[in-house]
Amino acid sequence: MPQISDLELDIQTKLLRATFLTNMAVMKKFMPEIFEFYQNYSPTRVKLTFDHNGEVNMVSDGSLVYKDHAKANSYQQADEFYENPRLFSYSLSKDGNNLFEHERALFDIYRKREEEKPDSSYNLLAHEKHMDLLSMIGVGLGFHIERLFQLCDVRCFYLYEPDPDCFFCAMHCVDFGPLIEKCFSLGGAFTIKLGGNQNQYVNGLNEFLVTHGFSNIARFFNYRHYRSEATDATFQRIFELAYRFSSGWGFFEDEIISVDHTIANANEGYGFILKKDYFKNKLADKPVFIIGNGPSLDETIDYIKENEANSVVFSCGTALKSILDAGITPDFHIEMERTPELYEWVDSVGHKDKLKKINIIALNTVYTKILKLFKNAYLLSKPKDGGMDFLYEYLEADKYPAVDACNPTVSNAATAAAVYLGFKTMYLFGVDYGWIDEEHHHSKGSVYYQKGSHAERKTMTADMKVAGNFEEEVSTIQHFDNSRASLEILLEKNPDITCYNCSNGAKIELSHPLRFTDIEVLENIKAKESSLENLLSHAFSQRELSEYDLSVLFEDKIKFLKQIIDMTVSITSVKIESRLHLTQLFSNQHKYIASFKLQKETQVLHRFLQGTVNYFQSNIMTNAYCYQDKEQQLAFINFALDKFHSHLYFLLEKLVKNRKAARVS
Repeated sequence: MPQISDLELDIQTKLLRATFLTNMAVMKKFMPEIFEFYQNYSPTRVKLTFDHNGEVNMVSDGSLVYKDHAKANSYQQADEFYENPRLFSYSLSKDGNNLFEHERALFDIYRKREEEKPDSSYNLLAHEKHMDLLSMIGVGLGFHIERLFQLCDVRCFYLYEPDPDCFFCAMHCVDFGPLIEKCFSLGGAFTIKLGGNQNQYVNGLNEFLVTHGFSNIARFFNYRHYRSEATDATFQRIFELAYRFSSGWGFFEDEIISVDHTIANANEGYGFILKKDYFKNKLADKPVFIIGNGPSLDETIDYIKENEANSVVFSCGTALKSILDAGITPDFHIEMERTPELYEWVDSVGHKDKLKKINIIALNTVYTKILKLFKNAYLLSKPKDGGMDFLYEYLEADKYPAVDACNPTVSNAATAAAVYLGFKTMYLFGVDYGWIDEEHHHSKGSVYYQKGSHAERKTMTADMKVAGNFEEEVSTIQHFDNSRASLEILLEKNPDITCYNCSNGAKIELSHPLRFTDIEVLENIKAKESSLENLLSHAFSQRELSEYDLSVLFEDKIKFLKQIIDMTVSITSVKIESRLHLTQLFSNQHKYIASFKLQKETQVLHRFLQGTVNYFQSNIMTNAYCYQDKEQQLAFINFALDKFHSHLYFLLEKLVKNRKAARVS
């Protein structure tokens, strides 16, 4: 066994200390919050040591973290990752219905690559010696990071270490300065996330992508250095949730619809929800029934009918037909989809006389013609939305709050509406977010099972299995799972809300599973109708908008939008030298568009472009990765960029035409 002399120990200890001081100076310059954290830090669980080989190691709970040869084994692990990397690949959906021009343009890009059938079976790292994005779970002593940076260029690096003691040790062993400088020299970033749990890691990674561009997920490398309860949970979480990084960005065409419908709804005089400080809900302690259209609605619909007078009933989207047919008249109907095609769905419900007795609460994006089918309409302000970005130039956000967690499905809009109106107790019926039988995926009383209906659908194909509320597990799709997660966020942000899940579907964290047969007897709500009308009259307003001609004000923005599009196109109109060159140009493009997010007057213009640019950049980069031959790759890139540029100008023209048509009408 090698022995280390006192002199060698002294020298190595001083070298470790010198490395730590160097890193502290680096952190003070680039990451001052980490510098402050470690300025007077003393590790408690994991500490540096010299092992039986006389080499630096870590000790935790009396045991060595590395069995031996920490540096050599870390280098070997990095070499193995280089030869067989773990990564996520962004992929373009190929089974869309191509209703929108962006779907057709993206499919053209995908089809071009499919027709050329490039040889994509190669080790990307060995071929390019470059990673656009590397996420590292676990720092250890940092030697594996040092080795990877020797093997290839890393443009964007995101390091997560759940134990601050470990990073303290690593700062004694590896000089992080050159690694950080290398990322910066490539136009990228070096981010360190210390502590927290797996959800905070995922959220932090999402924030990183928002800042540096979602084109980085085209090939997203993921490296786990060591196994522990925390790193294993994080590794599992990223595999479960990675798909969420590649969707939900929005499209220019969506925002055109949003602006058109929001301006039209404002011009109709429909009110927007106020902050709860501005009104009082006298029925706040009364039970709210959220009625979704999941298959378990069928077994609870009689109970709902029996307790209609004892609760405030919110119907969600297509559940409306099921409950109206059952003789239940909801107090509020909720809608959230923006496309005009939704009108056909609502109109097919029938019961026209009953609809005129029901108030509708909808997102600001919903088609005006749909709102007119009901007694009166009241609007929820959708966050991260072009229409509301525009209106917030004239409305105070502190008075008219954006309604968080109001999508992606109408059950989210309903639960959010209940919370923002001040109700405290919710019971979920038919809010299944999944199914047990693929032939019974919605309530059988809904339009999905109506013979000859435009929505008739016999089966649904599951993407995954998730834990059930009453069953061990249920089948679901990503869209429903995203909706479930959104409701969990709403409940997490509002811990004063009590939510009972009476649906035989997916388990919803922070809700309480409760069979409808176990609900305590509910009392009749006295003067329910008049109390709810009073609530609506005070909880919604648009007084500040009455003095503005919104249509004229929006026209002034279109000329500036054209200038932004011209500049966006010019960034990627230069001669492309390589895929790596395109990476830098996409980064420049992303940063240019992101700059318009900072000012209130240009946020709507940022909203128009950011989603479409994210999708095109990610799709172009993903497909470009499939080409090993450089000339063939460059030809594809130029083809794809032409499609991208043409699409942006198509969208500008469409916006101009829509606004002209709105003026005429």
